[in-house]
Amino acid sequence: MITRVLILVCSIIYSPWCLSAAQFVTKFDPESDIYIDYSDLDIVLNGSVLKMGASAHQLSVSKLPQITGTRIKVGNPLVTRLEGNRLMFHTFSDSQVKTLAKLRDKLLKVVTYVSFEDLNRNEQLAYWLNLHNIIVLAEIASIYPITYLKPVFDENSKDSFINRKKFYLGDEKISLLDIQKHVTTYWKDPVVIYGFYMGAIGTPNVRNEAYQGRKVYRQLEDNAIDFVNSLRGTRYWNKSKLRISTYYLRMKSMFPNFRQSVLAHINKYARGKLKDKLFLLHEVDANIYDWHIADLINGRFSSPGGMYARSTQDAAGNYVNPGLRLPQHAQHILRERAKKLSRKGSVTIEVLPAEEKSDTEDDNS
Repeated sequence: MITRVLILVCSIIYSPWCLSAAQFVTKFDPESDIYIDYSDLDIVLNGSVLKMGASAHQLSVSKLPQITGTRIKVGNPLVTRLEGNRLMFHTFSDSQVKTLAKLRDKLLKVVTYVSFEDLNRNEQLAYWLNLHNIIVLAEIASIYPITYLKPVFDENSKDSFINRKKFYLGDEKISLLDIQKHVTTYWKDPVVIYGFYMGAIGTPNVRNEAYQGRKVYRQLEDNAIDFVNSLRGTRYWNKSKLRISTYYLRMKSMFPNFRQSVLAHINKYARGKLKDKLFLLHEVDANIYDWHIADLINGRFSSPGGMYARSTQDAAGNYVNPGLRLPQHAQHILRERAKKLSRKGSVTIEVLPAEEKSDTEDDNS
């Protein structure tokens, strides 16, 4: 899965240097051409991410599969269930899970080899996003199978994973939330919020490549367009209100005058019919969420009918046989993915009542 160690690509020999995690580093060298090689992370992501294609941004979706001879339906019931790239956790072996942890630890140790002040801003940003995401990836892989991820990322719980200071960066321990707050404090463009992989369908896409300093903003804008123009990010609601993801409230520090700021931000990345309707929408209601895990089998290795998941032929997405003993809800996702990518075939449609209003949360998280 990983065949190379993380290396720094530059012509300078560095002396060890230790980062104070309590302060992080805010200085940078705008002229620097030093960059970090993320080839190993690219290998992991390219071989593990199943790209699902762009959302049609329609509240009508194909019906959930029903177990033969019963009225039982399995899988994620929300209208967002076919959106967002998937990570193939069910194919990971124990040795691969351990390798992810080793890659995470190698990225944490980068600060002992290079002074961050010698990096340019884009390279620093790419590093923090990649570090954040490999920490999340390694953690979810270690606790898998799991279906619902909200407790893992509950900012209001001091015991949740996102708040736990358990990773040494230099000589101090940091948490996942420390990384998020550092990025959202020192990079003022709200597009940076789309770089945080959090494992759930209702959060920004996991990419099949690492972030790179030379193209990090193009990568982030690609994620922004995907999220804004999906049901995970936005939905029309009557003639003047736009429903938006609770993820925007989680990142509200990026939107100082929340209603105006978030509407302007969404308008920047909106496309098609959403773009056309935005000039009529003056209010926002942050009540969309989907904390189901963004994997293929929804953290469930079997269906009530006895279908069990096993390693697929190609975790990168080359599925040619729907009978690979995947659970029925996983086979359903693959069939709908194939239709979406080809734009061919008929789809049985159901429209969820009241725009699935039941997904509103009181805590807006």
